[in-house]
Amino acid sequence: MTSAHLFFIPAVLLAGAAFGYVMGRKLLLAEQDEQRRQDERRAKRLAEESQRTAG
Repeated sequence: MTSAHLFFIPAVLLAGAAFGYVMGRKLLLAEQDEQRRQDERRAKRLAEESQRTAG
């Protein structure tokens, strides 16, 4: 093992961790947005159903 490995391997690990963090955050935000949209659609549908049964 050369001395370059002492710098290269940690740099690659750090870059992979940073990439994983960024991609994971993007996926989390997309999932939360999709869940919010589903909740809004469900609430709208329930409101429409309650109006039909009440009116």
